[in-house]
Amino acid sequence: MSTSTTDREIHRTRAGIEIDASADTVYRALTDVADWPLLYPWIAHTETLSQEGQDDEVKFWAVRPGPEGGLRIWTSRRTLDPVALRMDFAQQGSVGPIKELGGTWDFLPRPDGGCRVVSGHWFTTDADPAETAGELDRHGGLQMRTLKSKTEQPGSLTSDVIRVEDRAVLSGSVASVHARLLDALPWRDGEESAWFGTQDDVPTVQIEHGGHTLVQKLLAPPAPAELYRRRWRLVEAPGGVLVTADVLAVASAGRDRVLAMATNDVRSALALAGQR
Repeated sequence: MSTSTTDREIHRTRAGIEIDASADTVYRALTDVADWPLLYPWIAHTETLSQEGQDDEVKFWAVRPGPEGGLRIWTSRRTLDPVALRMDFAQQGSVGPIKELGGTWDFLPRPDGGCRVVSGHWFTTDADPAETAGELDRHGGLQMRTLKSKTEQPGSLTSDVIRVEDRAVLSGSVASVHARLLDALPWRDGEESAWFGTQDDVPTVQIEHGGHTLVQKLLAPPAPAELYRRRWRLVEAPGGVLVTADVLAVASAGRDRVLAMATNDVRSALALAGQR
């Protein structure tokens, strides 16, 4: 099967890493994109757009690591095989110099209980293929090293994680509550789905999705939290709008302080949605 719909030349890269965690554990960490904001610090939010059997389509919002900075937004179609421990993916649309991108991830068990993770990428580009391959290799290396670090220290994905959620039915429509929340967040220019801002002197990134979901990630988490993200989800309900507010945080120390902060913040987030 052809991997390209154009006449551009296809280029390939390949990388691998040894991880002292089971292949199944590492496979689940990489493929469970709902928790990518925990796995990869540069991922602000993910949304599963569609799912059918082993196939899905996922949208990602990322604050690009490294000196180039900025925001990156992309969508990928994936095919997951939890038996073979393999993921195939193809990015939808172009991002920067990369016009097409796809590949595979394989998770190979080792006799000692660890695994080897191997990724193979193909891409087409209108830029210098060597420069594009170098950028993919740099980011892929960071992705591999982070995957290794997080899965070899599983507490960073489990016991260090704090999730607080609350909900309320508020009067009005989804559109009116959505507008109130947008007004309370840092200003955005136009209709972009992600934008930088500052709230209470803290640098933030805001994400809007589908007119029903708003996300705010604090780029400088309040101590002792190592990650801090707010989210509002809006759904029509009898009597008005069901607003679900949640906070996702990571605290390897000072857990009680971060939990108390997140609990108070969720209450404030609901109040913010109900202000007139």
